[in-house]
Amino acid sequence: MALDVHAYRGGRMGRLLYQIDDKTYGVLQPAFDRFRQRTGSFVDPYGDLIVDSQLSVLISEIAELKVKTDLLTVLEARRDEGGAIVFVGD
Repeated sequence: MALDVHAYRGGRMGRLLYQIDDKTYGVLQPAFDRFRQRTGSFVDPYGDLIVDSQLSVLISEIAELKVKTDLLTVLEARRDEGGAIVFVGD
């Protein structure tokens, strides 16, 4: 399984920013579960999800895990650029 994270703008998927493998997904799953509880949006390893206005919520949940992951850096950069992301599952 690979969950790809792409830039998203103007209704179009952009460049690949990050890939989440099984192990990383397992580590991040508690943050994804809390994100789902707060927003109703589910980061599904087998489906697609666009995250735009809720990007700060996702960043907050991942940061609370206190795990070292480049995904957090990627998401923060996207938020600072005013952009969105799309998770693309298998």
